Amino acid sequence: MPRRPGGGEPPRDSIEAGLRDLARDPGPDVRRLSRGDTAGLQAIMSAARTPSGWPREARATAVLTVIQELIQQLTNPRWRAAALAALRLPADQYIGPDYDSLAGRWRTLAEREGALSDSDIRRLAEAYRGYWSTAANHLADTVERRFEELNDSSDAWGRYRVGLPPSPPDPLAISFDRTDVLYRFQGYRGLQSISYRWLIAHAPVDHYEPVGWYYNDPNAPVEIVPLANCTLAGPLRDLPQGGRTGTLKFAHTLDGGERYFFAYMIVFNSQQPCRPTVLYDVRGQEMRSLTVRAQFDPKAMPYRCWYFDMGAQSDGSDVPPEGAPELLGVAPNGYVEHNFEHCLRGRKYGLRWLWNEPT
Repeated sequence: MPRRPGGGEPPRDSIEAGLRDLARDPGPDVRRLSRGDTAGLQAIMSAARTPSGWPREARATAVLTVIQELIQQLTNPRWRAAALAALRLPADQYIGPDYDSLAGRWRTLAEREGALSDSDIRRLAEAYRGYWSTAANHLADTVERRFEELNDSSDAWGRYRVGLPPSPPDPLAISFDRTDVLYRFQGYRGLQSISYRWLIAHAPVDHYEPVGWYYNDPNAPVEIVPLANCTLAGPLRDLPQGGRTGTLKFAHTLDGGERYFFAYMIVFNSQQPCRPTVLYDVRGQEMRSLTVRAQFDPKAMPYRCWYFDMGAQSDGSDVPPEGAPELLGVAPNGYVEHNFEHCLRGRKYGLRWLWNEPT
């Protein structure tokens, strides 16, 4: 890829230009990267020969994950800090509209460094703008070399694929009589899922361990928030495949045959758009009834939505034809739901949809 020899702007079709495009405005957007919306983003995706059989957004997510890893390896602390802020990392430090511009992120870095007056904040923010310019130039070389290494191995890209939510072992002797989960969206971004659960204990049990995971961003700093009839015991734990788990303690130890209701929320805390899929993993011995609901933003409505069962069908990636029974109607206010009956342990049930491209 062409690289600028000195000052000035990089060639529009270079990896460096792509890195700068990733950082513009709100920061990295997997959808824009996957489409190659600019010549620079196209250059990044062309240089990374991710497996052609992967979905487009899975390829872009893998590319972005590699870039994030390489930013952490920058040895100059100012370059690293500027690059992390440019790509809005760590995600939990840049949540909200105040960070939807590079200028806002530079000001935040200046304030964190101790700048108090407006003039000092402006001076340090401008310095970080320069650090990012230099970091992007050095990072582009590193990214290109790393892509070449991954491209030379038949399976090296596999470790970066965003697959399905992790399913840690669940030895608890419980069944779920009913589970009701609602996913909420703002634009193309998932905000949270809210789960209401009715279980039956088959032996003494005093807790449950939910998994929090966000499509398109498995490293998102998700939170697990107890809502009713449970409390969070101890800190959340990172899972090797991405996502987090925690321990929700019940009000008392349940006896065999006892029924119990509890509720919790998972807050996704990610700026990335959601992949157009939500899945619910059946844990416990069985689940008599599962209702999966989604409340889409009326400003970002799917134009086609369907349900699927990963045990009985495919992963839901095939778009059903017109008139297929699995197609669902989305209400004018953005609401859709589907009920699954007699769900089996280890199976994943969910919704997929197609969104119009954001404008």
